Amino acid sequence: MSLILKSVYKLRGKPVPYYAKYPLWLILWKPIRKFLNVVIIPCIPFNWMRIALYRLVGFKIGRNVFIGMRCYLDDVDPAMTTIDDNVTISYGCYFTCHGRRQGHTPIHILNDAYLGMQTSVVAGKMGVTIGRNCLIGACALVLHSIPDDCVAVGVPARVVKQNDLPPEGSDESCNGD
Repeated sequence: MSLILKSVYKLRGKPVPYYAKYPLWLILWKPIRKFLNVVIIPCIPFNWMRIALYRLVGFKIGRNVFIGMRCYLDDVDPAMTTIDDNVTISYGCYFTCHGRRQGHTPIHILNDAYLGMQTSVVAGKMGVTIGRNCLIGACALVLHSIPDDCVAVGVPARVVKQNDLPPEGSDESCNGD
């Protein structure tokens, strides 16, 4: 397929597009993946089904993860987005791993993180890591990595305090017993 595309573009005197070197199955899979990721998956009311389809598309998602409806996970390179175990991503969150003059950079959300509704995570040129047991406030814009055990809010997101609470499900109790 790529040989045919290259020949057609050379005959027309135009530069060969980047996708001419892709195999045929990938050229056919990309629009299907885009349709699943943007139209179908965000509207499914069952979390287990959303997670299964996100994994099918190529995202790395751990166990016991909740991803709310109406979320957009950047599907240009799904393997660049990693979500560890016990993460909660509220409704309407947006993740992007690529942009103008930046290439594809990773987004990594570590264990026990919580992202409030309509949070946007933009990987930028260096990528973004949201640390363990972090809480990101609603409508925050995460442009840089957030360290472990922090609360971050705002546009752009800033760390406002260290989170003193133990991760959900740990044996530590709040009253020190």
